[in-house]
Amino acid sequence: MRRAYVIAGLVASLLLVSGAVANAADKPTFDLEWYGYFKLDGSYDQNLTSHGNYVMWVEQPIYNKDDEQFNMTANQTRFGFVATGKGYKDVQVGGKLEFDLYAGASGPSIAQNEATLQLRHAYFTIQSRNTKLLAGQSWDLISPLNPATLNYAALWGCGNIGYLRPQVSLWHTVQPNPQTDVTFAGGFFRTIGEDLTPTLLTLALAGDTISDGYDDGTDAGIPSFQGLFEVRHNFPSGASVRVGASGLWGQLKAETDQGNSQNYESWAAVGHVMVSFPNGFGFAGEAFTGINLGSYFGGILQSSTIDGVESLGGWASAWVKPSPKVKLAAGFGLDDPKDEDLEDLTTGRSKNTSYFGNIRYYIVPQASIGLEVSQWETEYKDAETAKNLRLQTSFILNF
Repeated sequence: MRRAYVIAGLVASLLLVSGAVANAADKPTFDLEWYGYFKLDGSYDQNLTSHGNYVMWVEQPIYNKDDEQFNMTANQTRFGFVATGKGYKDVQVGGKLEFDLYAGASGPSIAQNEATLQLRHAYFTIQSRNTKLLAGQSWDLISPLNPATLNYAALWGCGNIGYLRPQVSLWHTVQPNPQTDVTFAGGFFRTIGEDLTPTLLTLALAGDTISDGYDDGTDAGIPSFQGLFEVRHNFPSGASVRVGASGLWGQLKAETDQGNSQNYESWAAVGHVMVSFPNGFGFAGEAFTGINLGSYFGGILQSSTIDGVESLGGWASAWVKPSPKVKLAAGFGLDDPKDEDLEDLTTGRSKNTSYFGNIRYYIVPQASIGLEVSQWETEYKDAETAKNLRLQTSFILNF
């Protein structure tokens, strides 16, 4: 039955594409607009962190409690272009291609002055009136907001879930009045998992304990499903509010080299809100709960398990612009996996919290200097809590 739904959805998407092509003018063209920014980050950490150039959690002390680190990188430098179709009759056609330099994980094995390209966005869209089809790699539908951090990992692993993923998604917006937009979105997404060994089968099958070597998300044979509902409203005063809910469900299959298998799931439910005022003040936040969210940056990025790693968390932040050249922001994040679900995991990260504050000074509208102070605490099951004070400065030139 699930496969029938997938096939029906793909057929509907193809019909939308074919209809759009049929309505195209004889000689449509595209405009390409480049964008991006150059960014240099310098950071001091009181203790060893997850990735060095950026932080998602604090590592347990290896030699002593004060393992100071200093990092400097230009890897968050980002560039891309937006394609906008021209000459189409009844539809809007576009696309986006975007890269940064964070391919691979940070670490001693990566040459810090020889960064390589990382694909972020690569998708095209076709829109007819209030309905849009997106095909390619872009943001997850779940958890659509991000806190205003200078740290590259915007509280990923610490309350903010969702990332970039190959997908086919369909968006529809209705306007009950000129000030309000209501959006419904849903789609099929690539399921990214690990290669786990079935737990129940290995107790009964002698010699059948080796996994098959393939991603469990691929082995499931079906994509994951995500959905989003959101309302945006603009007030006459200039204030605006954005509120919504989103969720995902995915099935994975752990298989052995002998062909035996066991299914397990990942799911999430998320709520989000953002309020902005015309004087430059605003606040935003998200809250989530779910199971096996490591590939979505939940559960402090710990491995999935057959029985499931349940976690809950969220983040909140606020910002204000006291002058055209200065912007202030502050916030916190929390990710709290269920301790009972960590028995089979060697990492044992049981809770992750962060508090941050930053200031950005705009020398000119395109160039800014920022300073961020953040405090991190990562609790470990049956081990001492790891703490870290991080100081980061960023130099950014937008183009």
